[in-house]
Order: sequence, then structure tokens, then C-alpha cells
Amino acid sequence: MIGDGGEDGSIRAAYDDSGGDLPAVVLIHGVGLSREMWSAQIDALRDRYRVVTPDMLGHGASPRPGREATLDDYADHVDAVITRAGIDRAAMVGFSMGALVARAFALRHPSRLTGLAFLNGVFARTPEVRASILKRVDEVATNGPSANIDAAIGRWFSPDFRASHPDYLRRLRRGFANNDPVGYETAYRLFATQDSFGSDRLGSINCPVLVATGELDVGSTPAMAHALAAHIPGAALRIVAGARHMMAVEMPAIVSALLLDFLKSLPVANGIGENA
Repeated sequence: MIGDGGEDGSIRAAYDDSGGDLPAVVLIHGVGLSREMWSAQIDALRDRYRVVTPDMLGHGASPRPGREATLDDYADHVDAVITRAGIDRAAMVGFSMGALVARAFALRHPSRLTGLAFLNGVFARTPEVRASILKRVDEVATNGPSANIDAAIGRWFSPDFRASHPDYLRRLRRGFANNDPVGYETAYRLFATQDSFGSDRLGSINCPVLVATGELDVGSTPAMAHALAAHIPGAALRIVAGARHMMAVEMPAIVSALLLDFLKSLPVANGIGENA
């Protein structure tokens, strides 16, 4: 199932849509976050593209998934969002768990994609790393969504960013504390266990693909990015120098430029390229 429906049978979902008769780009956030993480990228893209930013299931104002939800359910929720928005085809950008959702979307709804960008995505963790992340999930199940947010902030941002952006980090902590506990735990457990999702089918992705991560991202490592890109014929690979996990927030201009370059490179036939 996708999620709770409205009284008219439609899917309930929270999303922002910049609108306009422009090629569509869908931005999918990471676990524990919301569509608000994309504010800098929306500003950078909206003059050229119609930017749609949904809250994933169980995040922000979107409905809670069932405890047995799968990545396909999250992908179907995104599919329902773009259908409600009246969009036939779009480029899709997924960050962290959002990259897993975008991967599931690409395998489940390939005809709806004009291009695909995986930012700071995970792939083929070792059993030891997966076990350590499952331990964090258990902490969240016991103590709530903000159980290990301080350690996460230490991994996600540089010391300079942490020192110079206390207000942002306060808002981030508050956002994690306000997450729906069941929705957050469900998503986090999928993030912890589904890093190899669809690995045997990635060769079937036939739209242009960008795989990018930060040089200093300890959870979504350059080695993972190299391995993921190697599974997708023709995928472009970019490692952002000096970047950690939340590079879309900490280095917004660099990430926005990376996305603009990718989107402009898409074939005109897809309706989203430079000369579309």
C-alpha cells in the first residue's frame, strides 16, 4: 500500500511544487529530514525547471507507512505525488535514503524518468557496517527519533559548519525530535537493510544517471559511489572534494551547479535538456 488515502480515494501527500510549464525535477530527501532540506536547490533550479519536493512517507506532513512497508511503497508514494501534480515524466534526484527510493522508482516506474541522480547514496555495505547501523535503529526504536542525532550531526557536517550554523542545527534537532516515531523507525530500518536493493537489476536502467557523493562522506562513501556507478551502464560519477554527507546543505552552490550541469546534459528528446 502507498499510504492513507483521502476521502475521495486519492493519495494524501505533502509536497511543494514550483509550478510553471517547465520540465519537471523531483527532489527526494533523506531519512529523518523533510522537503525543507532542498531550499537552496529549489532556488537554483526553479527558473529552468518545475521543481517538486515531496515529503517521503512518514516524514513531514505525509502519511505514516505501515510497519511492513517496503521501498516499493515509498516509490509508489512518489509516483502518486507526481501523478497528482499532473506530471508524466520527470528527472529525479534522491539524497541518502531518497537515493534508495529513487532507485526503487527507477526499477518500478522506468517510463516516467527522464534522468536520475543519486546523491550520497548507500550501496553494498559490509555486514559489519550494516550491523552498526541496525544498532542505531534499535536505539531509535527504544529512545525515539532524536536518539542518536548528535552523533549523526558529527558525521554529516564539517566542524566549521557546525560552529558557524548553530541556528540551523537547532532546527535540525527539533525536526528530528518531531518525527513520527513509527514512520521514522520504519524508514530508518529500510535505510539500514536495503543498501543492495535491486543490485541485480541496475543494469536495466536506461535513462542518464549521475552518481555523486562527498569525498569525506563516511556513510555514503566514494567507494560505494564507484561501485553503484559501475552497476549502471553509462552512469556519470562525481566525488565532491571536501564534502561530507549533507553536502546539499553545507555546499549548496556546488551541489546546485552539479545538478544543473547534469540536467542540462540530458538529451533534448527527453524534454528536459538545455535546448528543450
